[in-house]
Amino acid sequence: MRRLLFITAALCAALTAQAQKIGEFRTRLAEPYIDDATGRVSRVYVREEGSAAEAVRLADARPAERSVGGFRIVVFFDNGSSARADAEKAILSFKALYPEIYCGIRYENPYFKVLAGNCITSEDAIMLLARIRPNFPEAYIMREEIKLSSLAAEE
Repeated sequence: MRRLLFITAALCAALTAQAQKIGEFRTRLAEPYIDDATGRVSRVYVREEGSAAEAVRLADARPAERSVGGFRIVVFFDNGSSARADAEKAILSFKALYPEIYCGIRYENPYFKVLAGNCITSEDAIMLLARIRPNFPEAYIMREEIKLSSLAAEE
């Protein structure tokens, strides 16, 4: 329940901030600029074409993918010649043991990583690591930006 409340609050704040940014930009753009040295006044006039205005409206209506700072467990980490195949084996092994826990693969040149869990707090990550470590003794905690949509999918 606490996680759902946190997700809802974060989404509302993100959508409000996005709308304010565009409105503030338009207001600042319309203000005259006075050059202190010469005293000249400059003004910008903006005319939006219909298609551009529609594109901006659609972009404003579509919420951006937001994320929150959290933690994941690194179950596998390698850059050897068989790293991809080994990472895929690690995912299959992890999903067989823990089907209810998120697990995904990521390639960050030159490393393949298998990441598990969507932990908001370090305490959650520590408890998950303790649960996973008997089967994956090399596992460790890593800070991660977690998409809010992936947290909502767990509920």
